[in-house]
Amino acid sequence: MRKTGRWIASIISKTLVVILVIILLPFARTFLRSFLPDATGEIRVQSVILKQKLESSKRLEVTTIDEEGVLEAKTNVIIFGTVGSTTIRYRYTASIGIDLSKVVMTTDSDRIIFALPDPEILNDGIEALEINKNNLFSKAIEKSVETLLNEQKAKCREQYVTEKEHADRAWEDIRKSFEETICQWLENYGERHYQFEFVRLNDTAADASAAFFMRKCRRGVGLFALTEF
Repeated sequence: MRKTGRWIASIISKTLVVILVIILLPFARTFLRSFLPDATGEIRVQSVILKQKLESSKRLEVTTIDEEGVLEAKTNVIIFGTVGSTTIRYRYTASIGIDLSKVVMTTDSDRIIFALPDPEILNDGIEALEINKNNLFSKAIEKSVETLLNEQKAKCREQYVTEKEHADRAWEDIRKSFEETICQWLENYGERHYQFEFVRLNDTAADASAAFFMRKCRRGVGLFALTEF
């Protein structure tokens, strides 16, 4: 009977400890902060520096693409069907990054939060390396090489920007490169006593998990929307 009573008392005491931890957890951050350097002024000053850097830098190029491929276009005529074809071996090049004017920055008491836009093609091009034509009828009915290359360039651009696998990989590269860039901008200002946090600008779930929009609404003064070139 005594063992049962001790076991019940042990369960109750452990439960009370867990409840106290949950209750006191929100206050722990404030308590610990009193023993750490105050980063509020540091954040205020360095966020202004970062804002100026973002406004003057314009773009961040992260990834380059250089690939070769082959496209084939057939020329079809009603009744006769396929009457010709054009085969082009091409080279597609592009640079992927972000427009820094679209970065949204807001501050908290111990961090600066950056909402980064989706990756985009900053510039790209396509060229024909080899062209083979086989046409039985007038060339007037076939598409020009320039038109075929432009259509292929649009397909390549769509592939690297919108397909989830490529877009997710590009965004992760952008996040790492962006963090490295802003750390370089601040390397002459000594040790940093706050954190950086990164979320996707158009990802509602990520913004919510970081409480980004809550902070944005609560701290309108700390928000920078860099939208002008």
